[in-house]
This record gives sequence, structure tokens and C-alpha cells, in this order.
Amino acid sequence: KCQNSFRAFVEEAWKIVEPGTPLVPGWHIDALCEHLEAVYRREIRNLIINISPRSSKSTIGAVMFPAWVWAHNEWASRRFMCASYSSSNAVRDGVKMRNVIESELYRSTFNPEWTLSEDQNQKLKFENTMKGFRFSTSVGGAVTGEGADYLIVDDPINALESNSVVAREEANQWWDIAWSTRANNPNAHCKIIIMQRLHESDLTGHVK
Repeated sequence: KCQNSFRAFVEEAWKIVEPGTPLVPGWHIDALCEHLEAVYRREIRNLIINISPRSSKSTIGAVMFPAWVWAHNEWASRRFMCASYSSSNAVRDGVKMRNVIESELYRSTFNPEWTLSEDQNQKLKFENTMKGFRFSTSVGGAVTGEGADYLIVDDPINALESNSVVAREEANQWWDIAWSTRANNPNAHCKIIIMQRLHESDLTGHVK
């Protein structure tokens, strides 16, 4: 069931990511899972998720979704680049994803044909033996030399800086000049923006 349903996987993986907090079902979680599953099937290639804070958007979109894609052995070679306004946030979610894919629950549920590579297993970047990887960085951080199949930006700007023209323009220019050019295959990659709306000229407003 977890192999075929991202929503079912979220319910199981939640026990690993948030062991002391029960998952409270809601229509927004169903909607998140439905749209991300459509991204996996390439039915959606450009997805914007605008949702309020504390809605599990980062956990579902930046932690569980990449782990679920890799759960399908034929997709384990997919490469993810994930960014947030703070590199510590991006690294935090990368570590959570790694905890999921290294868990006994994940390994016994999916019996993956790959493991994490010993020579590329760091907080900023870890790779599996099928050459799929997750690379974490900050918005504005260097991405030269990297390329991915999935480009995920989670909270591109700090809410406290949302009224700063400079901060908004820096994030938007970084998207235009650096991030959006990182696709391995321009005809098959997927871009995901996950954020709360903060200003009419934030990244969502900019790309729309």
C-alpha cells in the first residue's frame, strides 16, 4: 500500500519523523499528498504549494516525498536539490529524510535494492548506490556544478524579512539566474515551491 500511495507512506513515515506527535489527518494533508504524487507521475511538473505555517508542509514535501520517490527502485537514481532561506533548515530536513530511508521500517517495507554510498554521506549531500542524491543548500547559496531532476524550494524567504524589497528581489533573482537552470533534463525535470504567502511580490507572485 505504501508503494502505491504516498498518503499511506506519510502515515507510516510520520512515526519516524515525529515519533512523539500523532499525525492529525486533514484535507490539506490529503491535498498535499495527491499533488505531490501527481508530480511523481509527471502529471504536474511545476507545483506551487501555498499553505500556512505548522501545516507539515516541509515534512511532507521536503522530507517524505524524496524518500518515497526513492522507495521505487526504478526511480532511486533521481536527484533532488532542496533549498530554504536558511541552510540549517535545508540540512535539518535532509537529515530527517536520511533517518527515514535508513530506518528499519523503510528498509523492511520497500526492500530497496540500494543503500547510501559510504563515500558521499554528509549532511549537505548524500547519495545512494543508484547515483540518486539529495543536495541541501540555502536560497542564495552556491549551486554551480550541481544538477537535479527535482528542484524543491521550501520557504524561500524568512517571514521576518518579507517586507524587505532587497530580500524579496534577492530570492527571486536567485531563482531566475541560479536555481531554475539546475535541471538535468529541461524537458523532464520538476520544480516545487513550498511556502506561505508573504507578499504580492514574493517568489510565488514572481513566478506566477
